[in-house]
Amino acid sequence: MKNKGQPIDFVAQPFTPAVNNIETVVVIVSELAHQLGARLTFTEQAFQYDDSDYRTACGVGNLGSIHSMIAAGENLQTAKFKLHLKLNYDDITSSAQSLRDFTVTLINDLVANVGCKKEFIRVFSISRASSIIVECGITTPEFEETKKFAEQLKHKLNHLSPKQQQKILQYLIPEPYNYKLETAPTFLQLQESDFDPRYNRDYPHAEEEKRGGRPYYFPQGWYRHALNVEGKYPNDRLWLGMNNSPGEWIVAYHGRQAGVVKNIINTGLQHKFVATDVCKDEAKHQRPSVPDVKGLYVATHCERGAADYANPGFKIEGPPGTFKTYYIVFQCRVQNDKFTEHRSPVRDGLALRVFDEKAIRPYGLLLKAN
Repeated sequence: MKNKGQPIDFVAQPFTPAVNNIETVVVIVSELAHQLGARLTFTEQAFQYDDSDYRTACGVGNLGSIHSMIAAGENLQTAKFKLHLKLNYDDITSSAQSLRDFTVTLINDLVANVGCKKEFIRVFSISRASSIIVECGITTPEFEETKKFAEQLKHKLNHLSPKQQQKILQYLIPEPYNYKLETAPTFLQLQESDFDPRYNRDYPHAEEEKRGGRPYYFPQGWYRHALNVEGKYPNDRLWLGMNNSPGEWIVAYHGRQAGVVKNIINTGLQHKFVATDVCKDEAKHQRPSVPDVKGLYVATHCERGAADYANPGFKIEGPPGTFKTYYIVFQCRVQNDKFTEHRSPVRDGLALRVFDEKAIRPYGLLLKAN
């Protein structure tokens, strides 16, 4: 990240936190990434947000998919395998090209046996043993799909025929192979162009407009850092309209509770977290055709809605001896007809249970200081 064209060094150049300052946003997003079990990284590579689900499955999230990362404690798991191959470690690692060729060939072998997308196969490490041990895994956006592919690969590895052994797997040493489900290691990427200060704004008053045919309730008392979403969704240019026109998506807010995120990270996949999908039965009653997936929740109101799930916030040190707590809420657009409506678990307005991750697009980060 840069300030006036110069790289920001948060250690050498301490800053005074404030809701309208980009350094505060970066520090809070970094802490949020830590709570998600991810690492915050910076990149100059341009990417689109409409491929965010695949990028997240590959271990790289961004501000277009952060709502999916928050909700993915149940779903985003890696099925890890350790493959014992009769190959020479020094030969494979002799150059960057030889290592790359080995990795790509192994991924192609695994894809040929399982039938999943190449993006869903990840090679984590190659270590020296009597031959070599390769730690690899399968990660898809959906947990049940990950398990399905993992079971298929487990069966294939334990019953490989000569025709299935291919280029790298022909060196697989026969032994019982199984997998372990673990939280997927991820990186939350930021790039300088993620933010668009032209559309930053303060919300001092409780006003109301319309977007996408529904009320847009201003987040009174919050400051918005606008995300640069121009060109991020090239196949849809109407969703961010401001004229209440056909094709516009509605405005809603997404909060998150650090405690829930930390529990998922610390204890891994547990069915008890399905209980957080509090309106699933009611949603099925409203719309029996709703897909049987875990819902993502947004609120029509920020205050007494999504903001209730922004606790306990992030404590940031200011001038020596002073601290302030900052809260973050994601301002989103949500596609009409991709949600059901519920009176709880919010105090004002409605909770919207969205059943399609691609139907939520964050376009602003809201900050508030206590």
